[in-house]
Amino acid sequence: MLSESLRYTREALWEQWERWILLTIASIIFPVFTGYTLEIYRGADPAPDIRGWLRLFLDGITVLVITIAYSLPVILLAAVLGILIWPSTASAIASLDPQAIAGAVAITGSGLILVLILVLVIWLVLTLAVVRFARARRIRDAFHVGAILGHIGRIGWPEYLVALTVLWLASMVWFAISIWATSVPVIGWIIGFLLMPVWGIFSARFVTLVYESGE
Repeated sequence: MLSESLRYTREALWEQWERWILLTIASIIFPVFTGYTLEIYRGADPAPDIRGWLRLFLDGITVLVITIAYSLPVILLAAVLGILIWPSTASAIASLDPQAIAGAVAITGSGLILVLILVLVIWLVLTLAVVRFARARRIRDAFHVGAILGHIGRIGWPEYLVALTVLWLASMVWFAISIWATSVPVIGWIIGFLLMPVWGIFSARFVTLVYESGE
């Protein structure tokens, strides 16, 4: 999947300078680029040219709405834990009692772990929810959690978790390269912008291949 995603990204951008520049502009207007990645999720190979900016923008906004909807449980859990934990934490800090502060830190840490676990679970579902929306072109398909879990089952849970771990590691590599590139004097910010569609296309193709492995 890595080699195929790299090939796809290289062919989409290398020596395709006009497309690269347009996709860089679309990355800045991020809903447009998000809408473009839906074309990749639909299985377009080779990568398509960017057309219909308004349609892509509206598709990107729809993905943003789906993402926000999936994020609501995390926001709700964080808010509830904050309301429950903050008064005792503030009281412990104000008391300057080391034992009370240690207890407050432990409780706060436990709350953060719960939030992070929920974020991970939602990420596992949301990743394929967006692909389902892209292919069905119906927003309700993004919320068929049972169907999404069934698809992950066909991929294989170990294989799916390994694939997303590889994608996360690749994102760290891309992030490190981007940080280094933007530190280059004068032209660093230009390089940084040009790298944005590289990651977007690579990750979209990678997720598409993961999805198709369960079909």
